[in-house]
Amino acid sequence: MDKDFMLDPWFITGFSDGEAAFTFSRSGKGFSLYFSITQREDNKDIIDKIYTYFGGVGKIYSRKERLPSKYSGHTKPNTYFRVCKQKELLRVIEHFDKFPLQSKKREVYNIWREMAIAKTKYFLNCASDEFAVFSKQLSVLNQKSRAFKKHSKSAH
Repeated sequence: MDKDFMLDPWFITGFSDGEAAFTFSRSGKGFSLYFSITQREDNKDIIDKIYTYFGGVGKIYSRKERLPSKYSGHTKPNTYFRVCKQKELLRVIEHFDKFPLQSKKREVYNIWREMAIAKTKYFLNCASDEFAVFSKQLSVLNQKSRAFKKHSKSAH
């Protein structure tokens, strides 16, 4: 791919509809929000382009192949783009507000967006009840996503 080639904003949205995660993690009373896209290692070029599109916010990570364990299956080498700093997440929000998601993932994004904006606005004075409601809604929607569903082998 040409190094000077810039991805179309609607491509970013469509790709994110299928591949991105809008999620969070909790630690004690605090929480962190994340936007991430994971791809096989041989698709690293597209991750680089998405990183460039967002103006170099976030980071790109690589994971090595992992063999099956008691707790997880085999994982091939992959690359992922992750944005987690509060100010950098605003760039992600700016994009998806201007070029909205078209799938059911929009519901996940809308709740995640509210969490991000509230965290930016109130930072340390976050209303824990409000965030408990947001986090429960986001958890329920993420559980419905294909990433969390158990897949059985077909009889073909």
